[in-house]
Amino acid sequence: MNFKSIIFFIITISTVLFPAEFYKLSELEHNEAKQDSGTVWVANPIPDVRMGPSETKTIDITDVFATNPDSTAMEFEFPASTNNLMVTGNLTYNESTGKLFLDLISKTVYGSAQVSVKVNTEFGSASDTLTVKVDDPSSEFIEWGTAYSFDPQNTLGSPTEEWIAALDFDLGSDTYLLQEIEFGYAWDGVAEWRIVPFETVPVDTGFAYYSGIKSFKGGNAVYIENLTDTLTGSIAVVFKTTANFMCMDPAGNSDHTWIYPVGLDSLWVHPEDISEDYAGAWYIRLLVKDTSSGIEEAISSEKSFDLIKNYPNPFNGSTLISWTMREPGNAQIRVYNSKGEFVKSLGGRNFGIGSHSVTFDTSGINSGVYYYELQIDGRRAAFNKMLYLK
Repeated sequence: MNFKSIIFFIITISTVLFPAEFYKLSELEHNEAKQDSGTVWVANPIPDVRMGPSETKTIDITDVFATNPDSTAMEFEFPASTNNLMVTGNLTYNESTGKLFLDLISKTVYGSAQVSVKVNTEFGSASDTLTVKVDDPSSEFIEWGTAYSFDPQNTLGSPTEEWIAALDFDLGSDTYLLQEIEFGYAWDGVAEWRIVPFETVPVDTGFAYYSGIKSFKGGNAVYIENLTDTLTGSIAVVFKTTANFMCMDPAGNSDHTWIYPVGLDSLWVHPEDISEDYAGAWYIRLLVKDTSSGIEEAISSEKSFDLIKNYPNPFNGSTLISWTMREPGNAQIRVYNSKGEFVKSLGGRNFGIGSHSVTFDTSGINSGVYYYELQIDGRRAAFNKMLYLK
């Protein structure tokens, strides 16, 4: 049996094992749309808006609210008074065309503003709250899709089971400052998120570069903000949740989209391997800044440590892992294999200001890729990757 036949056999078996676990939301019977807020339905809320500094945007929101709004009873407000440092705006209604518009004007302050829109109509009062993001022009998105939709036809997941979605990214040797993760689910819920190594498939157990838990409101873009982490190499962004449907871009790149049913004896596969109807890219994207602009040096100066790459790398037998501390503290190096399984801890004692190093001895372990993290006073400070060749 050749390699292609083996891969086809694995995919076929995986498809047989759990074809009924995943659905598009539109495939479920008796589905009812969930509300966004007030009387605005998730199928048609005011979309969140991303703007650059000193930019004007006009959004047609006629279809969001019932027809014939009362132009004398429309409200545009900021729940938090500080938000108007970033964006201002107003509502306008054209009686001759029946069109209702939201006008937004951003300022030069970067950040996130919550904007509330309230309209009295012939059918009663309706409201919606949207997020307006003012982005630094030097930032960029890394993603495999561009046209995400909360339409039930474009959301995929499980109505009852816990499952995992992931996207992989190859950042090469460049280093990026991660500022924000943006994603979207159809229903309200809570998700565990992780950024892990990517080695053929996402490393979904054990080692993770960064992780957290995020509550979210379904049918809206969700933002994990104020991140200051660095990314490089081959990584995967992983989300685990129960009984929910993640939004997709059906025209996005399927090759980097992964799905995994928790609790079953199955494998990471592409949703497209389950059904051609499930092709596309998850609504998971990263807002980053290339550190070549000098951001890396600024971040480094604020930290109390520097992790230095192991030497030699690749190595045979042993390698020296070094770091510098600007403040005293308890430091240890934790090593994991390519599956994310813990291998060994080095150091684990108090170190003073200055340069320090520990030796990683490979006696009794297999060759391959390993990951190591520097922990300062019990908290992860930095991480890196090394290759052991016999």
